[in-house]
Amino acid sequence: MPSFKFDFNKGDFELIDGKVTKISDRELVANKIDKLLRTEFDKYPIYSEYGMKYHSWIYTVRDRELISLALSRELSERIPRLTADVKRIYDISFEFERRGVKTSFSVETSFGDIREEGIWIAF
Repeated sequence: MPSFKFDFNKGDFELIDGKVTKISDRELVANKIDKLLRTEFDKYPIYSEYGMKYHSWIYTVRDRELISLALSRELSERIPRLTADVKRIYDISFEFERRGVKTSFSVETSFGDIREEGIWIAF
């Protein structure tokens, strides 16, 4: 089922020739993953069972190994719940910086693999 592409960097739907861009299959799954990673779990009533829990604890933890383990688990558990098209999450890596971590991972889907690169998570 097609949907509309949202550009999270611009904060608006992507337009081509003044029309909203339709997406489906792999691109739709990638857009859903991007939305999930940016949404704090249970913060708003509309997202009572949606989003990522790391938003509530990552600011208080400094142990890099604990952060890596917890984020890996959360990514592996939450992303496949988005849609039946997601088969598994693999090749998860973290690049720690002073004020956060960049994470990259691959997603096996029914439409082919998706590589998510350099997703910034601030501390």
